[in-house]
Amino acid sequence: MSSGHTPDTHAVASLKRVISLLENENAQLYHKITKKPAQSLTREGRAVRRVVTLVEPVADLIAEYDRREVQATEQQVSSNSEVIPPTPEQQRTYRAYEKLIQWCPSVHKLVCPAGDADTAGFEVALACKELQKGADGARGDDGATLKAAVAQWLNESRPPPDPPFSSREKHGRGFNHDITGKLLCPVDYDWSNADIHSAIREFQPDFRVTAHSWPTFLYADGDYDPTRPAKGLFKGKYLVMAFRCIFTSPSSAQNELNSGNIPRASQPTRTTRKTRCHVARLLKMNSVQPRAIAYVATQLRFALSSCSSWVIVDEDFNHEEFYHNIVDYFELPSSPRKVAELDDLLMWWNQRIFGCQNTAHYRPQPVDSLSVSLSRRA
Repeated sequence: MSSGHTPDTHAVASLKRVISLLENENAQLYHKITKKPAQSLTREGRAVRRVVTLVEPVADLIAEYDRREVQATEQQVSSNSEVIPPTPEQQRTYRAYEKLIQWCPSVHKLVCPAGDADTAGFEVALACKELQKGADGARGDDGATLKAAVAQWLNESRPPPDPPFSSREKHGRGFNHDITGKLLCPVDYDWSNADIHSAIREFQPDFRVTAHSWPTFLYADGDYDPTRPAKGLFKGKYLVMAFRCIFTSPSSAQNELNSGNIPRASQPTRTTRKTRCHVARLLKMNSVQPRAIAYVATQLRFALSSCSSWVIVDEDFNHEEFYHNIVDYFELPSSPRKVAELDDLLMWWNQRIFGCQNTAHYRPQPVDSLSVSLSRRA
């Protein structure tokens, strides 16, 4: 008589036990990575789009770090191994990774584990998922905030726009409206020329709107001097307002509209900081970051456009390329003179956003060359 247990039955039972053990192991690992306060990694991930990278997945940044680590190990093991220089894209990704570990400190602990490699890999995968959720959620929230805020700011301009802008619908924005069309118009074209703005609206190839031209809203008062193309760049009124709206509060953006070109005298009051929870304070961002400027400029460009939902490429305009152009402008200066110009520009931004009394965070005092230190060494 058969016992009722065939070899196939034993195999199935054995596989079920293995699966059960693996599921239990995965559950323990998942508990290990999520035993921190609820949603802590998701909250940490909200910094990613704002100060790290516009669209790249967190996993891709970590993968570039891993690639370099493997390459370095291979070179140590074999002196004959060929040294392959990184491509410009890989360099850009690694620069973003360096920002990632600066603003998301949990990542550094995950990519430099002391324990089992398989466990570490599982933890990194789970962490990337949570960080990505926070990153994309923050970008969506900021986009929704600016969508309504921009309509309000433009409707309060004088003379008032005709027709007025809707805070819910965007089809009346972009090049469909003279006001947003002028703000979005590349500075290389003259929007006041009726033939030119008609050519832009008709997508004529000689007047394409791409990321190779700076839009007018980036310049102070919308003024562009082709003989001095950096004059007033990144000092546009609505750019500063959008930065405040995202990183300090929507009400502080309104203060920028009312204050004109006067730098803030101090930090926001304690009451003001509670509005929108002061994103800059939550990020521990005590000085304006170039990538934050690039992020805000991209968000503002999208808010001014007629595009109804977030896309990387809007007709001929590539938001990712636009973002990288701004980041490279700040992070890869072409000369010592440009370095000095950028230092002054960022000082201007810090005075605008954080107040004149907070400039020490951006430009610390050279105490070693002052009288107290000099007298001690005398």
